[in-house]
Amino acid sequence: MYLKELFIDNFRNLKKQKIEFSNKINILYGKNAQGKSNILEIIRLLSIGKSFRNSKNNEMVNYNSSYFYIKGVFDDDIDKKIIEISYKKDQNRVIRINNNKIKYTIQLVGNILTTIFSPEDLNIIKGSPSIRRRYIDTTISMIRRNYLYNLLQYNKVLYNRNKLLKELRFNSSNKELLNILDEQIVNYGSKIILYRQQYIKNLDIVIKKLLYDISGENANLKYENNINIDTENIIDIKSKYLDNLKNSQKNDIKYCQTQFGPHRDDFKFNINGYNSKIYSSQGQQRTAVLCLKLGEQEIILKETGSKPILLLDDVMSELDMDRQKYIYNMIQGSQVIITHVDKKDIDGNKYLHIQDGFINEE
Repeated sequence: MYLKELFIDNFRNLKKQKIEFSNKINILYGKNAQGKSNILEIIRLLSIGKSFRNSKNNEMVNYNSSYFYIKGVFDDDIDKKIIEISYKKDQNRVIRINNNKIKYTIQLVGNILTTIFSPEDLNIIKGSPSIRRRYIDTTISMIRRNYLYNLLQYNKVLYNRNKLLKELRFNSSNKELLNILDEQIVNYGSKIILYRQQYIKNLDIVIKKLLYDISGENANLKYENNINIDTENIIDIKSKYLDNLKNSQKNDIKYCQTQFGPHRDDFKFNINGYNSKIYSSQGQQRTAVLCLKLGEQEIILKETGSKPILLLDDVMSELDMDRQKYIYNMIQGSQVIITHVDKKDIDGNKYLHIQDGFINEE
């Protein structure tokens, strides 16, 4: 399914307008600070309900206005989906799919598949474990809706458990409630661990080939859960997880924090046997992120049978010619929207020039 039309009103610096896209390679070009990345932010928002910049709703409203409205028309020649998001300051956001208002964001995720690659994604390698967890959580949620459900439930139980731990530090009368919450958190958390392990193992297979083809180097991707178990047997995961929680109850109460679970997990991207976060150059790290994104595209296609819309935010200028050519070969047959400063050195099927928040077609 590809993006056919985009309607925008009062989103950041973008003027009220309608934009039409090719189902192949679209080049969105213009000087810096004209609104190129804002277009990609809108498309990602229509896909997963969140900004890839982690912006809040009121931060995306034009400073001269009190609301924003965006609509995407998506088509695959068989089916059509119209997704709308509207927001007024100090009110709840409204999301509609084919004119039907949805109650929860979870109902949006998975309708439109997207993969985004931006300069900030270098933090997936360089940044904290929470950034890497958020990255894999977002991708898995698009291909397995029950994963997002388990993640949301897990976070609710985790919040309640940590709140109870603070109470138990001064009053131990509710100890039985802690055991009940342990059972609940293990139920949801074990499924999260299993899904993550499966995703990382599948991604590892794809990335090994990608990195070797691009740079001739060897890659290894490994998921690290802090209950220290490597199995796809859900019963074994639950058993080990519950044992860890029971054994850590005293310490958890002492520090008022749940010390075991997927909220503390991580994954490592090794290049030639070394952790790329610590030992790789910035060029190697950038290539590692490129492999993650291209690998994500392949996994989504394999799991869903559909190619995601590729959003490439000002990344071509950061890559040498060989890597640029490799990307072009990999993205053929997909709808792609690439932001760039100049159109002269980049090939596309449709060119869109943006200036002062308004797009002109060529």
